[in-house]
Amino acid sequence: MKKKTSGMVFPGEYVAEIEEFQAGHNTFVVDGTIRSSALGKKEYDFKRRMIKIDQINSQELPKVGDIVMGFVEMLFGSMISVKLVYVNNKLCTAGLSAIASARTGNNKGWNRDRYNKKPKSIYRIGDIIRGQISSLLNSSIHLAVDGTNFGLLYSLCLNCGGDTVKVNNGIKCIECSTYEEKRVANDYGSSALKSLYQT
Repeated sequence: MKKKTSGMVFPGEYVAEIEEFQAGHNTFVVDGTIRSSALGKKEYDFKRRMIKIDQINSQELPKVGDIVMGFVEMLFGSMISVKLVYVNNKLCTAGLSAIASARTGNNKGWNRDRYNKKPKSIYRIGDIIRGQISSLLNSSIHLAVDGTNFGLLYSLCLNCGGDTVKVNNGIKCIECSTYEEKRVANDYGSSALKSLYQT
């Protein structure tokens, strides 16, 4: 393989050492390190030992206040990483991810098992959620998921993988009746969202 594209980087972010690669398009060198001069994806040219940044069109970038929809791709501590699929109801092809706190809604986003006092997140990997961009600080997109229009939009049953419906402050499996407490959006379960579950 001669070229490989990976990893989203922000302007000023470290991408490589000058001993490893030459600085290509949309990069600059500071103190022996190659850094990005644009928002985009790293593209490695292993044959020429060069790295460049494939810049993302600024029109694809979300702004503070934008409404986004995506799926939970990672859980880490009290935070979740959300792969963005739609921004203001338009398909997002930039491959961006946002981070959000799991400490939202009632009980600050955590529930406690009666036998296990350790808090656990109300989201799982694969859950589809809606939120609003709250900031773009520290080279990261921050997402707020509070409010009746935000939170979980669709999730499969934790126990059997079956379809679920909104019940009170959570979701219930229509096949095995397993109930989970969740931070659920008011329009949970739209059939249009189910196809995105495996996106």
